[in-house]
Amino acid sequence: MTKLHDICNLTPLLPEHHTPLTPFFSRQKNPLCGYSLSAFIIWKTHVYYPAFTVNGSHTITARLFPTMPEKSHLTLPVPDGDTWSPHRLAELCRHHKIPMISFVDEAYIHTWGRKSIDALFSVKEQTDYEDYVYRKEDLAELKGNKFSKKRNLINQFLREYVETGRVSVEAITPENRDECKALLAYWWSLRSADMHADEDAFGEKVACTYALDLMGTLPDLRGILLRIDGTIKAFGMATDLTKEMADFNFEKADPSIKGLYQFFDRQCARMLFQDTSLINKECDMDDPGLRHAKRSYHPHLRFKSHTLTLKP
Repeated sequence: MTKLHDICNLTPLLPEHHTPLTPFFSRQKNPLCGYSLSAFIIWKTHVYYPAFTVNGSHTITARLFPTMPEKSHLTLPVPDGDTWSPHRLAELCRHHKIPMISFVDEAYIHTWGRKSIDALFSVKEQTDYEDYVYRKEDLAELKGNKFSKKRNLINQFLREYVETGRVSVEAITPENRDECKALLAYWWSLRSADMHADEDAFGEKVACTYALDLMGTLPDLRGILLRIDGTIKAFGMATDLTKEMADFNFEKADPSIKGLYQFFDRQCARMLFQDTSLINKECDMDDPGLRHAKRSYHPHLRFKSHTLTLKP
């Protein structure tokens, strides 16, 4: 049977490709979370998988949907996708027989202008995939009146759990990742029936599980966990994105413990993002609760994402 990646002239992206592709991704400047190499590898779900090829000085990446090929899409070439003209991108789509390019940032549209893009592509904003970006200093310190409610919740958590010696924080390792999976399973059990039926929501769970499996394999994938009375109650993972920004891929916490999320989020900002000034907390996937939580932390920037679909 002919496979989709054979038709598209692309190779499935696997963890062992991280090292040879790092020179491309370490120089990329796209702020959207989808351009983190490790995140790209991690996001292999039940319905799609990442793929790539090397084209001269650039890596071409894609997400392929074997049972729904109409959803398959390329992303902008790495590291300098904004240097590829709309005409060149159109040739790329034709060559790989994939007519759609997703996760196109606004900088590309501003660089080439709507007129030249509209001549070849239909442009649509991906409203579910607007990235929320924060200053690390804001999340690590929570200074000012706008964060007073967060600090109050943290203080309650400190009195109840930290000051009584019930809390410990440690790195996620292959030895403790199964305990993190147990928390993930509990967290998922609390989601609504609608969330369980949602393809993107379930895909996020699959990707999070795969990320835990890859802990210790991908060089820039790092994470911490928090225990209360010896039991894991929260964990978070991050990967590299640009020189100034890292990607906060996953954060899960027991919602029944007051102040836990706020305390742990601050710990993640302090411990997982020591080498960057900006934190990309990804999108809200059109989830009202997630949207409220992300906006309550007062993002410094928000980056819109678009799809370009080749016109007949």
